[in-house]
Amino acid sequence: MRIGMWGVVAAAVLWGTAGMTAKVLTTNYGTDPLTIGAFRLLFSAPVLLAATWQESVRTGSIGRLTSRSWLWLVLFGVGVAGYQACYFSAVGQTMVSTATLLTVCTAPLMVSVVASWWLKERWTSTTGWALVLGVIGTSMLIGLHSLQGLTEPRLWQGNLLALAAAACYGGYTLISKRLVGDVPPLLVIGVAFSIGAILSIPVLSWPVLPWQGWLLLVYLGWVPTAMAYVLFIHGMRYVTATSASIWSLAEPLTATLLAITLLGERLSFSGWLGAVILLCSMFLTAKKEAKSNDSTIADKMKT
Repeated sequence: MRIGMWGVVAAAVLWGTAGMTAKVLTTNYGTDPLTIGAFRLLFSAPVLLAATWQESVRTGSIGRLTSRSWLWLVLFGVGVAGYQACYFSAVGQTMVSTATLLTVCTAPLMVSVVASWWLKERWTSTTGWALVLGVIGTSMLIGLHSLQGLTEPRLWQGNLLALAAAACYGGYTLISKRLVGDVPPLLVIGVAFSIGAILSIPVLSWPVLPWQGWLLLVYLGWVPTAMAYVLFIHGMRYVTATSASIWSLAEPLTATLLAITLLGERLSFSGWLGAVILLCSMFLTAKKEAKSNDSTIADKMKT
């Protein structure tokens, strides 16, 4: 369980650096958000595909894929591309804080509901409390002013796109959990991200950037995407989809701490309180996973 938890949390921390990087690209270099999302996939796909190819040559895993596995991999890739397009489009059509709130907070709720019947994951009172605390803590961390965007009729399109981004993220989280038991993790993300990169090509535009800007795009593709998703998909082998979605809330926490440290931004008392509540949510989730693992081991010993 600990391997899975730390894999997911490490991935979320790396994802948290992506927001800061994207902000520098948009603010300092005027890069279009959709272009950033597309290049993020395009730069990550070759790295992941090379690792996948090396693994498949060694194990022959591609040849053992069923048609159903290929279908799930394609849907994973659609979800990855859809998340990038929907989220960055939402940012342009509603308040950034509102888009973040809707995407980050609704995804764990979607995952937990679907996972309870599709993946047969147990729903306990601890799970419920962890979800509630995670959503409340994240909302306070992002800022309660983000709720204003929910009351503006002119922003409804952007808000719907943010919900669509949450659905895409929740969808590929569930699919990854469904696949990792049957398909090698590197193969899952290598094929899925290659599909996502291909689907992102229509929104791609070639930006005029100095070498520092291109270096940031490469960083986005290699570190908070390729490396992060390798950690995430390996972590998913050991934990439930619901727990992974809660631990992924370390992403906005990381982004906030980076903004405070590097940009000198200030966090209100309610924001710090939200961070503490979010950490409590993650602790409860870890406790629930540990208890579940202990029960599973005990059951196996009895049999």
